[in-house]
Amino acid sequence: MSRLRHRAPSARSWKSALLAAGLAAMVACGGGGSDDGGGGPSGGTCGESARKQWVLDVVRDWYLYPETLPANVDLSAYATAEELLDALTATARSQDKDRYFSYLTTRSAENSLFGEGEFVGFGFRNRIEDDNRIFVVDVFAASPAAEADLRRGDEVIAVNGQAVADALAGGGTTFTDLLGPVEPGVSRTLTIRRGSTTFDRTMTKRTVTLDPVPDDFGTAVLPLAGTTGVGYLHLRSYVSTADAQLRSAFAQFRAQNLDYYVIDLRYNGGGLVSTAELIGDLMGGELFADEVQYRVLHNAARSSQDSTVRFQTQTQSVTPVRIAFLTTDVTASASELNVNALRPYVEVAIVGSDTLGKPVGQLAFDLPGCDDRLRLVAFRTVNGLGEGDYYTGLAATMPGRACAAEDTLDAPMGSVDDNLTREALHWLSTGACNVPMSVGAPADARLKPAFERAPQRPLAPTPAERWVPGIQ
Repeated sequence: MSRLRHRAPSARSWKSALLAAGLAAMVACGGGGSDDGGGGPSGGTCGESARKQWVLDVVRDWYLYPETLPANVDLSAYATAEELLDALTATARSQDKDRYFSYLTTRSAENSLFGEGEFVGFGFRNRIEDDNRIFVVDVFAASPAAEADLRRGDEVIAVNGQAVADALAGGGTTFTDLLGPVEPGVSRTLTIRRGSTTFDRTMTKRTVTLDPVPDDFGTAVLPLAGTTGVGYLHLRSYVSTADAQLRSAFAQFRAQNLDYYVIDLRYNGGGLVSTAELIGDLMGGELFADEVQYRVLHNAARSSQDSTVRFQTQTQSVTPVRIAFLTTDVTASASELNVNALRPYVEVAIVGSDTLGKPVGQLAFDLPGCDDRLRLVAFRTVNGLGEGDYYTGLAATMPGRACAAEDTLDAPMGSVDDNLTREALHWLSTGACNVPMSVGAPADARLKPAFERAPQRPLAPTPAERWVPGIQ
């Protein structure tokens, strides 16, 4: 098999790219061979030998941190392409630059999530607290979890009669493992604690459609003394089905002449860069048209692919005076891009806890004739002032505008009784934090998304698990 030839990504391809993701960079492979992966597990176009060579060639050519790669690689030392990629990215991972951000997946799985907003599961999100306690933080409408009446704040104490805390204590099992394979028809009985009440709910996995801006609490106008109101928007994920919802929401905000905004990204792990760019335009396009929204920077060998994205006015663009972004430790990538891109131009704060720290994006490389897709960290982004590299989170880059607040589960998201929303309204009103976030903690000392945190990181997370943290 000959060396891979990489066709340069076009400017147009950025419009359908991922940032927690990147653009789709097409690859072509010289030489012949069957497209059906024939030849057994190690032979053929889609066999393991071809996959390993493909991964090595792409990484050598495009990786953002070429100085971290080993000088010599013996492909025979690795049983799979996944093992090879893990070894190639080990040094950058030890430097907290590529914390499992580079990975292998499939085109079909990504297209299902980012194109249709679909995944297989029960339709809720959870977080893990001290002593391996599992709490429901979000429930998707028209899902098995919604039909079972799961609610935000419920604690899952057992699965099929097995105590969750005991099952997770050994470190070899994850909560996702307890819930079974990601396949339609898989059923589990969850024992739920809600206040002083305990009850069982049995659910069966099926295809669930993720509503990016939830119908029941995704948008609102919140009261704030001395203002015309505060536009509240909750965005679950940067998927293409969000775009029309975002335009509709901001059209309503614009019609009400709102100056203050709360953008709720507390569990948002990122997604399509086109959606991030649209949000930037909706919030900054009216006031800062043609100013730099962000720049995309590659490694030195690929610097010809660097580009600049500027704010563009949309018919729904608003004119914000202050914007409070609600964040947690799983707020990442495209979410962080929006905060970083806007802060040179308008008063912006983050409220909650520090973000994950992912100022980089992945390009998509597809193995011709196969379903394999390599998502490789291949670029970083900076704002109009050249600011980026927030690998330990955004708080350190925003002194005085990073407000600490606990994400309690005792009130609906977006209500004035929600702790994060209440603190955001205080900052919007006063321009000051009640309690500033503490910064400077090493990245590996902060809570990570479940898919990243050992021993809770699945060996092969689905696209939904990567981009919608805690999804089940």
